[in-house]
Amino acid sequence: MSEPLYLRDQRPINGAFKGRGRNYLALLVCPRDGARLNLCEAGVCCAEDATHTYPFEDGVLRLLTPDRRAALDTKAAAYEEACAAAGWSVPDEAQFKALPQTGLPGYPDDYWAQRAESTALLWRFLEAIRLQQGGLPVGPMGEAAVIGAGMGWLAYGLDVAGYTTVALDWRAGSRYGLGVYPIARYLRVQADPQQLPLARAAFDWLIFQNGLSALGDESAQASAFAAALGALRPGGWVAVLDAMPPSEGADAVRALFRAHHLEAIETPHRRSWRSAMLDLRDRLTRQGAEAPSVLVARKRS
Repeated sequence: MSEPLYLRDQRPINGAFKGRGRNYLALLVCPRDGARLNLCEAGVCCAEDATHTYPFEDGVLRLLTPDRRAALDTKAAAYEEACAAAGWSVPDEAQFKALPQTGLPGYPDDYWAQRAESTALLWRFLEAIRLQQGGLPVGPMGEAAVIGAGMGWLAYGLDVAGYTTVALDWRAGSRYGLGVYPIARYLRVQADPQQLPLARAAFDWLIFQNGLSALGDESAQASAFAAALGALRPGGWVAVLDAMPPSEGADAVRALFRAHHLEAIETPHRRSWRSAMLDLRDRLTRQGAEAPSVLVARKRS
C-alpha cells in the first residue's frame, strides 16, 4: 500500500516525522484536554477525542483551539503587515541559516547585533553544561523547546547541534514567522504562548528566546512560566533570553527562579565548567549595562 497522501505531503515539507527516528509528537499534547497526539488524515489528532484535530499548513503544525487560532492569526497578520511596512527584509535560505550572526537589512539598529550577542551567551551556557555533564561534542543532545521562536533560527541551530527541537510561536507567517524557512527538520508549532501544549517532563531545555513578555502581563507571565516548567524534566534547564540590555525584567525572571526553587547558574563547579563560566562572566562585565540578558537555571532533580 502506498504511503497516505497527508504523510507524503507533510513529511518532506515539515521534516518533523522523518529525520533521525525522533518522535516529536510525544513532546506535545492536545491544547484542549492535555491528551497525547497521533498522526491522522487531518494532520494530528487527539488520542482521547478524535474530533480534536490540528492541521499542518505550510509545514507548521497549528496546535491551537479554533477560537485562539482565529485571534492569533489576526494578530500575526497585523504583525507581518507592520514588519513589511517598516521595511524588514525576508531571508532566503542562505540568509536564514546565517542568522543572527549575519543580520538582515531594514531592521532597527543593533537588532541583530543584540540577538547575536545573546545567542552567543546562550551557546556558552549550553557548552559549559555539556562539559559539566560529560556529554559528547557530537550526537543526541536531548530535547529542547524554543518558546517565542520567531522565524526559528535558534531552533535551527539547536537542531544542527543535535537537539530534538520544537519551535513554538503564535506567529506562523511565511515572511516573519515560523513559515519563513520552508524545509525544517525541527518541528514548528503555532501555539498559544499562555497555554503551551507541551508534554509533562518531556524536555531537557526550555528556552524563552525573547524573554517572557510574549506571555502577557506580570501575572500571566508567572502563570504561564509555572505551567511551562511542568514540561521540564527533573535536572533539566530553563533559559530566558532578552536581547535588550538588562533591566527590571531580569530581576523579575530571577524572582521567578527563586519562587520555583530553580538553581540559578551563578558560580562554577568544575574546572571545565569554571573556564567557560568565567569567560562568560568576563564578557558580561566588559559589556556592562549594554550586554543582553541571558538567565539560566536548573530544575532540581
